[in-house]
Amino acid sequence: MKRISFILLGFVFLGLYLFTYNSNSSFLDKEIKQTLFTSVSKPSWKIDIQNTKDSFELHSLTAKQEENKGVFLLDEPIFRSNWENKFKSSASSVYAILDLGEERLLMTNNVHLTITEKDEKIDLFSEKINFDMRNKNFRSKNQVQMRSASFRLNSNGFDLYQNLDGENELIFSKAAFEENNASKNSFYGEADLIIYKSPSETFTLKGSAEIKFESTLISAEEIEFNFKTKKIISSKTVSYTHLTLPPILLL
Repeated sequence: MKRISFILLGFVFLGLYLFTYNSNSSFLDKEIKQTLFTSVSKPSWKIDIQNTKDSFELHSLTAKQEENKGVFLLDEPIFRSNWENKFKSSASSVYAILDLGEERLLMTNNVHLTITEKDEKIDLFSEKINFDMRNKNFRSKNQVQMRSASFRLNSNGFDLYQNLDGENELIFSKAAFEENNASKNSFYGEADLIIYKSPSETFTLKGSAEIKFESTLISAEEIEFNFKTKKIISSKTVSYTHLTLPPILLL
C-alpha cells in the first residue's frame, strides 16, 4: 500500500511540474505538454508578457485540461495582475476557462474584481468577466456593479483598458451611479456612457447625461463631474431643472 501511495504521489508531482511555466520564456512560447492526467490539484501559473511591464499570476483549486489543447477548466480561480512587479488588481470567481493560445481568461459565476488605487480600492461584481492579457483589456457584457468608499455604480457592461503608464480607463454602458449613505445632499447621475479614469475623482458622462444634486437636475450631452467635491467641472449643451419649488412659493 505504501509503495502504491508513493507512486501516486510521484505522478501528481510530475503533473504539477508539467503544468508549471518557465517565467523566463515568452507567453506565446509556453505550451503544455501532454501529461498522464486530465486533472491536477492546486496548479499555479506565472505569466510574463514580452515587451511590457505587465505580469499575471493565476491559481486555482483544480484544473482540467481539454484533451491536447491549451485550454483549462478551473475551479475557484484567483487571478492577480501586476505592473512593474507591483500589485494592481485581483479577481476571483467560482469557475474560469483559461485559453493559453488566445491568452484569455474567462471568469464566471460571482466574479469579484478588485482594483487598487492610491489610498483606496474599487470593487466590481459581475457574472462574467473576460480578461484579455495580451491586449490588457478586461470586459463584461453582463450587469456590473462597481463600489467604492464614495459611490456605487450599476451598468449593462464595462470595458477596462490599461495604457503604457499602467493607468486604467473604465467605460460603463447604460450606467447610473449614486452616493453612498444617501441623504438630501446626495448626488445621482446617469448616462449612455460613463468613463472613469483610475486613479481620479471624476466621471465623464456622455449621451443623455444627467446629474441630480439637492433640488436641481442638470441635463447635458456631456458632463464632467467630480464625485469627491460634488462639483460639475464642465458640460456641453446643458439645461437646469428645479425639482422642488423655492420655499417662498410654498407659503
